[in-house]
Parts: sequence; structure tokens; C-alpha cells
Amino acid sequence: MPELARMASTDAEIDAAIEEARRLEKYDRRVVHASYSEGTDSILLLLEKGVTLSIPRRLLQGLSDASSGDLNQIELLGRGTGLYWPALDVAHLVSGLLEGVYGSAKWMEHLDLESEASRISA
Repeated sequence: MPELARMASTDAEIDAAIEEARRLEKYDRRVVHASYSEGTDSILLLLEKGVTLSIPRRLLQGLSDASSGDLNQIELLGRGTGLYWPALDVAHLVSGLLEGVYGSAKWMEHLDLESEASRISA
């Protein structure tokens, strides 16, 4: 049986967790602007320090059947550490996207199988 997550329950534990989060905050990568490009069918992310990232929409779980109108409505969460499409009720963590994680484990497996099928047919 998997180990259950432990919740901080005392004031001291909560204070320590907040302090640790503040210490690690400088390593967060944040999006300052996100948009959908219909021309490339990609989600474009402008990160702080001017880095731009383009992710094909088909890779992102929950966005494959969305209309361009819904795709254009992107909210930044957590001061830019998350993306949210309210019309689709879809959210993605920026840190995950930067690591190449585009959805759940099942979704990533689906992408791997799709990629393998493309390689075989080529």
C-alpha cells in the first residue's frame, strides 16, 4: 500500500514549510504571458527573462478538442507557475511543461504509444 502524505499540523511545522517554500521560490520558472497561436496550433509561453517556449497543442492533455476561442482564454495561476483554461477546466503546471510533462501518467503513456506508432509507420 502506498505511503500516505503527511500533513503539517503544528504551527512550527507549518512555519517551517512556508519558510522552505520561500527559500525554493527563486527556482520557480514563471510565465509572464501565455497565448494560443492558431497559425502554429501551439501554446506560446513567454517566461520571465525573455525565454519563449512553444508547445504543440496536441501534446497538452485536455486541449486537443478545444476551439480556438477557448484556447485563447488562458489565465496565469500562482504568479505564473500555472496555466488555466477556465472554459475547459484544464490546468497545467509550468514546471511540468518545462520538464516535458504534458498531462497525467496515462496521457504521457498515450503520447509515447502515439509517437512509437508514428516511428513504425514512417
